[in-house]
Amino acid sequence: MNDRKANINEKDSSFSAFARALALPVRVQIIRLIIENGFAINRDELYVADFARETINKHLSELRSLGVLRMEGSKGHVTYNIDQNWFTQMITEFLSFFGKCVLVPQPESVDYYIQAYTPSVNDDKPLPGYPHFGAFIKKHREELHITQESFAKKIRIDRGQLSRIECGKKSIKLHKLKALSKALYLNYQDLKKEYYSYQLAEIMDESGYGESVLVSAREKLDYLSPRKNL
Repeated sequence: MNDRKANINEKDSSFSAFARALALPVRVQIIRLIIENGFAINRDELYVADFARETINKHLSELRSLGVLRMEGSKGHVTYNIDQNWFTQMITEFLSFFGKCVLVPQPESVDYYIQAYTPSVNDDKPLPGYPHFGAFIKKHREELHITQESFAKKIRIDRGQLSRIECGKKSIKLHKLKALSKALYLNYQDLKKEYYSYQLAEIMDESGYGESVLVSAREKLDYLSPRKNL
């Protein structure tokens, strides 16, 4: 028995904290809402849960103390987020550990979780082409089975505005890309590259100069490259 106590390590403590975080229905609902919102959510959006505001505030504080949630912002605009990589790792290790203890196969739910919430962009392959960036947004939104109304709320724009963006009649603002990456479960840097590639393509199309614009742009990039300043 003494040997057992001596074997308690940092991972055991992490498992214990993770289990406590999921021990109550209200905490599960809070965590679920944050994950469904792209691992970050405004505090006011958590108050739609089936619990009193005071109860939610209490458990938000406890989840922060357990290291599950992080809080950003200030009074009036507070955001709670969960580190996606950490949460995926904890889920995987937690279920794998106890799966071995009870001698059962690795749960399929882990694979499902990773597929559902890991960014779908492969760093080795370019994203598929679409006629415009709005069509790209629409395709990925529909793959997640999210309605326009719900998606517009997630990225904090009007539904009519989202409709015009998806039809290619309006461009989405650059500052919305982070919210967009979370809502679509896509890597932010990859999404940003995709956004700028469409912007560049539209400029080339409107200018009528085609490939010559790219040639000129490459020349300018040589001068702007940080290596030229070394």
